[in-house]
Amino acid sequence: MAAQFHEAFLEALESALSKFDDLNTYFSVGMKVPQVSLMFAAEIRQDKDFMLMLAAPEHEEQLLPLIKREVGIAYGVWRKDGRIEAGTQKTIRDNPLPWPSIDNYPEWVFGQINDYRQAALADQSEARARLEHTLLEVPLRAVTIKYDGTCFGKLDTGNLVGRRTLLGDQCAEYQQTSTAAAKNCDVAALRVELSTMLGVELLHGSVCVWGELMCNPGFYGYQERGLVAHWLCFGVIAELPLSSTEQLLEISQVLAQRGMAHNLSQNGRLRLLLCPSLRQLLQEVAGCNVVDDMIPCTTHLDVVAKAAAGLAKGSNEGLVLVFCRDGFGQSSLRKWKNSAEGGGISKKHARLLRSLDTRGLVIEGRLDTRIADMVETIIAVAEADTAPIKIGRRFALAR
Repeated sequence: MAAQFHEAFLEALESALSKFDDLNTYFSVGMKVPQVSLMFAAEIRQDKDFMLMLAAPEHEEQLLPLIKREVGIAYGVWRKDGRIEAGTQKTIRDNPLPWPSIDNYPEWVFGQINDYRQAALADQSEARARLEHTLLEVPLRAVTIKYDGTCFGKLDTGNLVGRRTLLGDQCAEYQQTSTAAAKNCDVAALRVELSTMLGVELLHGSVCVWGELMCNPGFYGYQERGLVAHWLCFGVIAELPLSSTEQLLEISQVLAQRGMAHNLSQNGRLRLLLCPSLRQLLQEVAGCNVVDDMIPCTTHLDVVAKAAAGLAKGSNEGLVLVFCRDGFGQSSLRKWKNSAEGGGISKKHARLLRSLDTRGLVIEGRLDTRIADMVETIIAVAEADTAPIKIGRRFALAR
């Protein structure tokens, strides 16, 4: 039970870390280990997958000490690198247009197949057809490399932002990395272009371009690949001055007609996802560098087959898949990481997918064998003994 709790804790911590700026951001403004730990404890306690573990009193008692240990280790590394915290704690201003965290692809695949398995007998034929159409026939919008840097954005005001933090327009360095790569990205021009496209005047400060700031030169051979301190863009967040369902539906239709992969919330928060149309807009209008495509846009089946070997080898942290949602004209995105990333979450994915017994469904004549092949490939990636190249920043730059 103790091992199970620790594994669940690491998964919850990894999820929480993905929703905040890098820990060094908080240390550099004077926040201490106890403050940062409490901030993460509040987030972890809201993790739906972890809540059941906290029902046991002994687990609740262990939670904060475990978080303090992990944060303390990170703080020690930060101090060892010669970083000095502010004499007095500075106020952290919130980023107004954050990039949402991305859910995992293996869990999405599990959900698609499990929905079919759980369908009522009378609905199973239709559910199977829908599943096989989704995984075997429908082409994806984009499949790009997921880089292991830090989430970093630029507003149309010129202000730079971390995942949750407003950094300002004078921020020359973030995560020990120059922000010069973002200087020539013209987000204001992009806002004007989007306003024209949508037929709606987007307000000053309502558009943010997001990308990966390459702050880890020793990871995945980034230094040798010439990617150090690059800023590789992958999406846009915009706040629309609209509220009615009819208006938002019209905007979504316009975007779909322009080939823009997107999703749109009921409160007017628009997220543009990387696809050929957005790639062109970012490069030609905003002048941004954009993340690389990993493989051509084919079906889920083909993507899994083509990407598996590279993921198992640890050539990259992972990939990001953009694909259409059923019946809404909007798009979703998911991340698929190699087994060395995510604090052991790949083991959970393997267990989930194995529980589907897709090969048994094939034997019973209830599933296309290619889907069972696809699931087994994802399991193999999750259980691979992947050992990517990860060299600390100081050592990488000293070579």
